Amino acid sequence: DYIMCWCLYYLKIIDNEKKLNFDRKFGDGELDLIYECNQILGDFNSFSDYYSMLDSSLQELKEYILKVENFKFRFASPIIKKGVIIEINKKFICFASMFKTYLDYYEVQVKQIHGKESSELQEFKRKCSKIFDKYFEYRFLYHLRHYCVHYKLPITKVSQNIEDKHRIFYIEKENLKNWKGWKPIIKEDIQNLDKDVDVKQFILKIEKILNELNKDISYFNTSEVLGAIKIMKKYVRPSETPYIVKEEKSANGQPNFKIKNMIDDYFLATNNILKLGILSCAVYNKEYGFQFFDSFNIILT
Repeated sequence: DYIMCWCLYYLKIIDNEKKLNFDRKFGDGELDLIYECNQILGDFNSFSDYYSMLDSSLQELKEYILKVENFKFRFASPIIKKGVIIEINKKFICFASMFKTYLDYYEVQVKQIHGKESSELQEFKRKCSKIFDKYFEYRFLYHLRHYCVHYKLPITKVSQNIEDKHRIFYIEKENLKNWKGWKPIIKEDIQNLDKDVDVKQFILKIEKILNELNKDISYFNTSEVLGAIKIMKKYVRPSETPYIVKEEKSANGQPNFKIKNMIDDYFLATNNILKLGILSCAVYNKEYGFQFFDSFNIILT
């Protein structure tokens, strides 16, 4: 009686053999609810993917600086030194571009999901503005990509500290001050610089700032995300994987299975919340009630 309709199956591995077993037919509206939950979790995971790419580009830059700042990495010739400067600039520009891509993607998706006049979009802009107003490093990074495109490479100077046996890479303040393309909102900051920008220290500061921003705008604790996690957790069983399956008869009478994954976005979402350093969080609204995320039990209500 479950032929020609989508049903719940579980995949088990027994004695190194995979077995896909019928569990039950889906109830009225149940499959639509699963699709809705996976859409919510998929959107949340996409936001997390873009931050993951941003953080990856930052880590690549930081790790390269830590490698070449040490005197163990020898500048045996001007060619090697120039190559290092070019490589740092390449990684820095990639990071600055990924930062702008991350913000633009987030804003576009919030508009598409919630609407151009939505409170969610206004809240996103408010949170970004709060970080923008609070930190010079954020304002600087936000506008630095235009400097790189329309003027010159940002990192142009390297000094050597003989006592500590390490190098320091700089964005020179005079180069920054000489460019006429700064927007008024950042121009005063640039003119007030009293020393060159230490790239390593800048990266360490902006790393903390972006982590703070991402936690603030990721919407991990909205009732929709936590509600979707709660619903999808009902299908999780130890050592079994749920699938959406339709069994049909082929032309020659043999069974033919159409299989859809149903649980990946759930596991990715819970992992993405944990990657934010969130061990527990809670939210309440009238429609969903009280939702509490707990990393040890995934979700409690």
